[in-house]
Amino acid sequence: MSSALFTSGASIEQAHDDDIWHACWFPGKNMLATAGSDETVKIWDSQNGECLATLKDSDYAITSLDINAQGTRILTSSMDNKMRVWNIDDFLGNSSENSSPALTIDAGPINAWRSRFLQTVSESGTKEMLASSTSTGTVKLWSTTKGREVRELNTSRPTFLYALAVSPDGSKVACASAGNHVYVFDTESGSLLSTFSGHSDNVRSVSFSADSSLLVTGSDDKQIQLHDARYGSTVSTFSGHHSWVLSAKIHPDGKYIASGSCDTKVKIWDIGQRKCMETHSQHTQAVWDVAWQQSSDAVVTMRPKLASVGEDRSIHFYDPLLA
Repeated sequence: MSSALFTSGASIEQAHDDDIWHACWFPGKNMLATAGSDETVKIWDSQNGECLATLKDSDYAITSLDINAQGTRILTSSMDNKMRVWNIDDFLGNSSENSSPALTIDAGPINAWRSRFLQTVSESGTKEMLASSTSTGTVKLWSTTKGREVRELNTSRPTFLYALAVSPDGSKVACASAGNHVYVFDTESGSLLSTFSGHSDNVRSVSFSADSSLLVTGSDDKQIQLHDARYGSTVSTFSGHHSWVLSAKIHPDGKYIASGSCDTKVKIWDIGQRKCMETHSQHTQAVWDVAWQQSSDAVVTMRPKLASVGEDRSIHFYDPLLA
């Protein structure tokens, strides 16, 4: 499919042995990590489709995947209630599935359904923590040096948290619960900054813009909403999917939103025009995640690619034309 913005690029069929739930780019590189219900993380060269490494440390499905801003560490959560941090230098180029994580944290029953790296910068330097979502309406913050919980952010509603996001500048944590509530916390103080309740059903996806000012959400109500994370206001609502929206992410330049849905479609939305610009139909089953290629401190990605993964076990790449 060709369009004014993106064209369908390379694809990797049967990339995993089961559903692929997550996709995450290494900042500044043409490398993509994927994970899902087959209990493995795989690292791919997006240019030639080669699998560069496979990570496996349990026999449980992986419910979350993240890569730190430096592109040096991978974070996973699994259905065994454990978070694992992997140092990339320990396994890249190693074809074995036996590489061990550098850190494993047993978070307890359903205390790490989603997990994210959280980095804050101060006069004393950069501090790295982990954030995890729970089934009781709280977000737990964990020390990566001591491997233990150091703080809890409480929504005051004891419900399962489907989604979790950390702003790129480390100042905010967002989470979404069963039902229609989205919460944004101040990382330093732990205070609740704002609550959004514009969706009419479960919110499956939350994600910040590159400048940390906007938050995009995707819901079972088939809608995508864009929120101003600074002032606590909802900016726009986008409708066009025919089933649950499982993932929504803002383009690094802030102009577009990509979304994936149970309706098998990937859509590109123009934020300024508030409309769908194109629909891609490469997947044959639910699209579980979409991910934009990211820049790093050292390398600026001028024309980011988009990747999508799904229930059909495939990875699809979309190359920018005018974007």
